Amino acid sequence: APDLEPLRKEEAALAKQLKDLQPVTVPVFRELPEAERRVTRIQRRGNFLDLSDEVQPGIPSVFALPEHEAVTDRLGLAKWLVSPENPLTARVLANRYWEKLFGVGIVATSEEFGSQGEAPFHPELLDWLATEIVRLDWDMKALVKLLVTSAAFRQESRVSDEQAEADPDNRYVARGPRFRMTAEMIRDQALAVSGLLSRKLYGPPVNPPQPNIGLSAAFGSGIDWKTSTGEDRYRRGLYTTWRRSNPYPSMATFDAPNREVCTLRRGRTNTPLQALVTLNDPVYVEAAQALARRMIQEGGESPSDKAAYGMWLCLGRQPRPEEAARLTELYNSAVEALTPEPAEAVKLATDPLGPLPEGANPVEYAAWTTVGNVLLNLDEFLMVP
Repeated sequence: APDLEPLRKEEAALAKQLKDLQPVTVPVFRELPEAERRVTRIQRRGNFLDLSDEVQPGIPSVFALPEHEAVTDRLGLAKWLVSPENPLTARVLANRYWEKLFGVGIVATSEEFGSQGEAPFHPELLDWLATEIVRLDWDMKALVKLLVTSAAFRQESRVSDEQAEADPDNRYVARGPRFRMTAEMIRDQALAVSGLLSRKLYGPPVNPPQPNIGLSAAFGSGIDWKTSTGEDRYRRGLYTTWRRSNPYPSMATFDAPNREVCTLRRGRTNTPLQALVTLNDPVYVEAAQALARRMIQEGGESPSDKAAYGMWLCLGRQPRPEEAARLTELYNSAVEALTPEPAEAVKLATDPLGPLPEGANPVEYAAWTTVGNVLLNLDEFLMVP
């Protein structure tokens, strides 16, 4: 049809542009035909100029591998890694999930399963978990469910002095796990209970709030930290921008590695700086303000009801009578202290979260912010489980 001639020309031009484009490929992701593969030879004493016999792709003979099954490419290697005949991958994976949930792995040196690492503390348990991973068809959610619903994980974490002395790291699993969460989890949990956490997935890294210490970057203000706005401000810690030369301060304080080297097992320290972060860092102050608004708007009529709701949000349980009384007492004392200081009350309730709802009492919101700040700093809030 003559009327479609311009469209046909445009289509032809676009097709030619597409044909002219050279495909962008990463050679490491492409399998070459055997005839095109390079010849690889043994280098005597590591000298690339002193070559010996030709070698072929394969698995070291020390590992279990049926003789009839040759590994000649990456797909074959991947299949071998997860095959039932190779228990090593499943053992490492089972140990890491155990470490995440119980604080210390069955093999404490989760980054080293070789001769320089620690032997398994419960070798039969590790072997069984490895076979369960294979039986579950590598379903990690099913593995986590198996671990968290086990009698071992669901025990009380209370420990006597005698137990702590005899088994400080709970290697015998005589009690439930109790250890501080990771840096990212602490921040994410504070945002989650306050209702601020963004559950958006994927995308570029973001810059959450951090303390303003009045310093400029050494190479100009162009690389200074500019706090993200909108939903990005509250994205999970996984998406936080990370610079090795200038790591995110609050996470570094809670032992997040600087990423200069690969760190498979994090250490856990206990320092006064950590309490100063959760009390004063703008992320946690903002979370306390949002938690206060939830307690006021959703928690009921009386102060005791609001305090109980806040504790349920943070700890997943109702407060004991003495705990409810102390939280109510804290609220009343905060109201008494803030009533003569309305400007300070407004600042405490709104900076950095933003303006209060119309008609709100700043003293009430500031007082519940104080309570929320305490709840976010409870030992039980920062620990697993």
